[in-house]
Amino acid sequence: MTSVGDYMLLAPAAGRRIDLGMGRPTIKVGAALSDQVGMVEGEVPPGGGFQIPHWHENLDEVFYVLEGEIEFLLDGYWRRAVAGSTVFVPAGTAHAFRNTSGRPARQLVVGSVEVAELIAELGEHPRERWEQIHKRHRSHYVKRPARLEPRGAR
Repeated sequence: MTSVGDYMLLAPAAGRRIDLGMGRPTIKVGAALSDQVGMVEGEVPPGGGFQIPHWHENLDEVFYVLEGEIEFLLDGYWRRAVAGSTVFVPAGTAHAFRNTSGRPARQLVVGSVEVAELIAELGEHPRERWEQIHKRHRSHYVKRPARLEPRGAR
């Protein structure tokens, strides 16, 4: 990591690695660097992802698929996003993501710094506490099941 003046240059492997057991996000920009922007690079192995449908009261998120393909739960349907795809999820929108491709995938997640802090806090606690952590960050699990059939991207 190089810091000169007010900017930061992080090496490709730099950042705070979090093990969630279903993927390995690395916080590239979080509260240690910014009070406004959060950016997380996520490795999503086959079968991995954050597959719990949830929504955020006041957090917009942008997902950019760097490598492979990831399915996103949007509008009640799983939609496939290949490398180079961008998925914008505004606050209040239920979503989840998963990798069903059989090959590793990578993505960037960009949002407010609270997105990065939520992910970091999840990594510090067992899954049984994750719903409570989401609530503390004004995020909520969706209690109804999602439709399973895939549908083409909009």
